[in-house]
Amino acid sequence: MADFRKWIYALAVVALLAGFTVPVSAQSPPFQCTANAGVPPIVRAEGYTELVGDLTLNCTGGVSTPAGATVPQVNITILLSTNITSRLLAGGLFNEALLIIDEPHSAVNPARDILNCGASGAPDTGTSGPGVCSIISTGNPANTYDGTKNADGGGVNSCDGIDPDGTGPIRARLASGSFGCGRPNVFQGRIGIAQNTGQNNSTVFLGVPLDPPGTTTNRTIRITNVRSDAEFTGVSSTFQTAQIQMNIAVNGNTSLSINNPQQIVAYVQKGLVAQVQTSKLDFIQCIPENGALFNGVGGSISTYFNSPQPSYRFQEGFASSFKVRNFSEILANGTFTAGATYYAYNGGTSSGSPDINQNVPGAIYNTEGGFSFRASTVATEPTINPPAGVGTIPVSSTLNPLSSTSTGIAGAGVATQGTRLVLSFSSLPSGSAVYVPAVVNLVRQGTSTPATGVAVYTATDATGSGAYTPPTSLSNLVAVGSSNLAVYEVLFADPFSLEQVDIPIVVAYVANLAQNLPQPGVTGQVAGGFAPFSASATWRQPSSTLPIPRFIPGTVPQNLYLISKCACNLLFPYVVSSAGFDTGIALANASQDPGAAFGFLATPQNGTVTFFYYGSGANNSAAPPPQTTNKNVNAGTVLTYVASSGNADFGLDNRAAGFVGYVITQSQFQYCHAFAYISALGAGPLTPGTSEGYLGIVLDKPNTLPRTVQLAGENDGH
Repeated sequence: MADFRKWIYALAVVALLAGFTVPVSAQSPPFQCTANAGVPPIVRAEGYTELVGDLTLNCTGGVSTPAGATVPQVNITILLSTNITSRLLAGGLFNEALLIIDEPHSAVNPARDILNCGASGAPDTGTSGPGVCSIISTGNPANTYDGTKNADGGGVNSCDGIDPDGTGPIRARLASGSFGCGRPNVFQGRIGIAQNTGQNNSTVFLGVPLDPPGTTTNRTIRITNVRSDAEFTGVSSTFQTAQIQMNIAVNGNTSLSINNPQQIVAYVQKGLVAQVQTSKLDFIQCIPENGALFNGVGGSISTYFNSPQPSYRFQEGFASSFKVRNFSEILANGTFTAGATYYAYNGGTSSGSPDINQNVPGAIYNTEGGFSFRASTVATEPTINPPAGVGTIPVSSTLNPLSSTSTGIAGAGVATQGTRLVLSFSSLPSGSAVYVPAVVNLVRQGTSTPATGVAVYTATDATGSGAYTPPTSLSNLVAVGSSNLAVYEVLFADPFSLEQVDIPIVVAYVANLAQNLPQPGVTGQVAGGFAPFSASATWRQPSSTLPIPRFIPGTVPQNLYLISKCACNLLFPYVVSSAGFDTGIALANASQDPGAAFGFLATPQNGTVTFFYYGSGANNSAAPPPQTTNKNVNAGTVLTYVASSGNADFGLDNRAAGFVGYVITQSQFQYCHAFAYISALGAGPLTPGTSEGYLGIVLDKPNTLPRTVQLAGENDGH
């Protein structure tokens, strides 16, 4: 009996202890998040403001905030392995980087409205200042970030006395419009404190209400619109691909662990290959080139491509290196057909006005802009959102564009221009001009057709910056102005094709030999690159005024065209002033013609003549050095020269006495002809003995000396 009673007492104690013990299955798992960057994009090594991939935190566990309590706040900081260059939007403090919670207005939550902290209905008037909001929990963590406005914003929420999930009144004592009455799901970043001079690699999201999802749901935190100085990272010189990394840190009054807090958010590769495709180094000063164009007489573009002209080629370093400014340009200039993966270029050149909002979190638009949601006065909602080719699940239209009275969030994700390609000309010969087409087509690399996209000439400042300003007429050539820049903005590109664009360059001038124009002997050069461009250190820093995107300067200049002075080159294959023989040369300046009335096109020209000697001098010495007349040989006159005595009237000495070999003469006038006569030394016309005569051989390229209207050039041997 005593043993039985002892068992009774023991069992009672066990039961009592069990009452104080929580079953393992009822304990809440810890609040933790796993960082994920998805598939990091490739960004351009030439860029200062390249958009890196979004970083997401997928969060589970923790104890969700009880109904009626304030959701605890945290500070979330991101740090890049290079400078963050997201646009500064207000007071040099807030930038365009955004933190979006629970994927509103996306395939995950297609009907959930977007509401940013600081917008009407989500006051940021608390003690922590602009950009910091408070959220009062309904007790249902799935609805903490449902984008509901307070009464002042036209919505219904807990501050009106009825919580959104209909479970009853909560905090009805608070007045409508009070701080903490909204349910924002978008929070704006601000630039972090520079750790060293020029090191601006952090962005912080302050006071973000972070409600643990508990066991009934999960939480997604997306960080987007982060731009990076990719040129600082550069292209790796080894087979190890250069990359940009992002770290994330959380501080606050919520215990939170993050798995894999360091993520690769971009790979860096060369975005552009730019080079002269065809140079032309044989223009001749006294033969006009597109003279009518130079004199301001226009015409169709095809008119000026009948003769060979120089050209320049831009090639994508990787597909999607060329981007439009806003997806509205893709919709305007492309056609989407069922079964296709993307739009086909339709031949348009529209700037896509007005813009459309690119406001679906996680959607890949392949534009220079990021996540943007602006008022209907400047941007509209696409008919299907996201547009075809971007996403597959349509989302509901939202009524809350990003707005704030003090943080400038409405400008988030907006690019100032699409990808621009720039030709930078230098050392252009005086008296000449270059012209380029107003419109050029993009094609797949290695092909010439069909067009896969388009780029249009735009006026800019000296860096390639400025609003898109195309020429009045897109059918004519455009003169490259005093800035010596020709800038093209991409208005349509296929992100799934490696594309290239060839830009023909038309050289024009008229002959003005009296003023030695166009300038001979100067090689015009050109360099290519992305625009806008600058080497200034400020372009590597975040800015509220500099353009987006922006780039380093382009390639090293290459030779494009050269104008040679008018010259006539003759070969005398055998000249002797030795062993009892002598050579005389009569060289005519034949640029004096009867005139155009008789069908002749030559222009009278005057110039010097230089003699070059190849062979051996007297007593087998080295050939004598060249010599040049000390005055011009006038049009319609003949220069005579004797190897043994020269011609004192023109400053030619007897250095060729004893010479045996060949002679080349270069006359600084376009048309010359000559006759050489070999005879006995000192012999006169009537002296008996051996003699021989021959014509000097014209060395100039055939069909380049149009003396008559037939344009048939004078060539070797006449």
